[in-house]
Amino acid sequence: MKVIVIYGSPNDKPFMEPAREYFAQENVPYEETVLSAHRDLPELIRFLGNLEASGEKAVILAVAGLSAALPGVVVMSCSLPVIGVPVPGGPLNGIDALLAIAQCPGGVPCTTVGLHKKTPVNAAMAAHRILKLAGL
Repeated sequence: MKVIVIYGSPNDKPFMEPAREYFAQENVPYEETVLSAHRDLPELIRFLGNLEASGEKAVILAVAGLSAALPGVVVMSCSLPVIGVPVPGGPLNGIDALLAIAQCPGGVPCTTVGLHKKTPVNAAMAAHRILKLAGL
């Protein structure tokens, strides 16, 4: 079991540095990839399909700003738990991303964390707690 961090853009990676520090400190296995729901949709769907087919258990952090379509697309493309991580930026400083994640329609079970400077660590801690339920 591990945490898989999917970024909608390589520009979002620096924002998640505190999460990487948390994972290192707590010895939480994780991997990272950049796959946009807008620019790389076929590749994203293929990645998630391969993950499903592997049977590997993981918690996914879907990190996205602006319209933040990534978390909803990820949660509808696999059966693993997904935590949407809004990134501050754009004209609304991330409020649009937070609302896009929090307002997923019924049947789209995406969770989210708040929008503040501790967001990356909260997301990492939440994912870690889910992993602990499975004995990691």
